[in-house]
Amino acid sequence: MFNGPALGSWAPNPDTTDLRLAYFRKAPGLTLALNGAPEPVSPGSVRFIDTSLGGSFDAPEGFHALQLNINRSSLNVSEAQLRSLLRLPDLARHPIVGTFVIPALMSWKRPGIDRETSGTADILQSVMATLVGSLLETPTDDEAQKPALSRAVKKYLDDSYDNPDLDVAMVAERFNLSRRSLFYFFENDELRLGERIRALRTRKALELLLQAGSQGITYSEIATSCGFTNVQSMRRAVKEFTGMNVREIHRSEPDVRVALQQLRESLGVSYR
Repeated sequence: MFNGPALGSWAPNPDTTDLRLAYFRKAPGLTLALNGAPEPVSPGSVRFIDTSLGGSFDAPEGFHALQLNINRSSLNVSEAQLRSLLRLPDLARHPIVGTFVIPALMSWKRPGIDRETSGTADILQSVMATLVGSLLETPTDDEAQKPALSRAVKKYLDDSYDNPDLDVAMVAERFNLSRRSLFYFFENDELRLGERIRALRTRKALELLLQAGSQGITYSEIATSCGFTNVQSMRRAVKEFTGMNVREIHRSEPDVRVALQQLRESLGVSYR
């Protein structure tokens, strides 16, 4: 929603079941009054808003917000817990919000999103159950968390595989999960978590190795840009996933492209 200068309010509506997670992408001078007292809202912040409660806003020109409506009954939270969610400050830095919710909200105008929407209800429900359980520090059923967390973790890996320090321990810390929980979320995947990190790096390495001759890229530069700690680590990974040595890549380009396509398929694109 973009707007000109606006000042308004809304009355309590106890029949409303929506709980909104709002991303205030642009909020110059925005002021909200959700709990009786006006408070400024910073650009980029993410907040819960209960539409059954009254409130008001003062939004100068240029305000831009995106929101996700959630059925409160699906979250299974008490009134006291709901009030605590509404009092929480900015959630933008929460790993689930940062790696899944904001990108999902930002892609709502992406071509083809209308065809994808019908298949995302279970993912969104899982995201909200996981997020709320984390914020309230209450147990959340592992099966309820699985779709959201596996999707969020895969997106995080896709964005971070070129970091040489990325490993299972870093992912566990990022998402506040035990290594055991992480392995559980990927137990039915073709690639386990550590294998997925290596596969992402190897996929990119193969793409660059196929270009190396024409672009003058060295093996060391390729290894570094893909997140491998050294050339030897890259050589081992390429051998593991293709059965070929790095030096054989250009002599067997058709076979390499087949192996590369198989690698891409095993990584999948459902989380993009």
